[in-house]
Amino acid sequence: MICTPVHAAQTLESREGYFVLEFENHSSAYDSLEIVQMVEGKPAPVAVQTFDVTGQRQATLSGFANGEYLARLIDSSGEHSPVELARVQVTHRSLYQALALFVLGLAAFLMLVGILLSFVRRERDGHYA
Repeated sequence: MICTPVHAAQTLESREGYFVLEFENHSSAYDSLEIVQMVEGKPAPVAVQTFDVTGQRQATLSGFANGEYLARLIDSSGEHSPVELARVQVTHRSLYQALALFVLGLAAFLMLVGILLSFVRRERDGHYA
């Protein structure tokens, strides 16, 4: 079922594969959130996931691969036209950048452990008495 959106959606970019959608204004009329992947060369979008969002005002979604996604609210009763919430462009960081950030975090962690161990040794030897 391809429907036209009621209003223009906001455009989001995600470098981590997760994003937060807020649909406070529509939470009373819509009960499903559908995520579809926009694939070049295909006329119809490919449905990825559908979530029950009855009574919710926002949703945090994660685990998406690189690509362009469309998030829209759907009324299962069919009384309301679908509302396009957002177009999300997911572009993960490169492996080099991810490894560099990991190594930086590991270095900071090891430095913290080293400082804590040196304070424990100094206290044990009576330097702080």
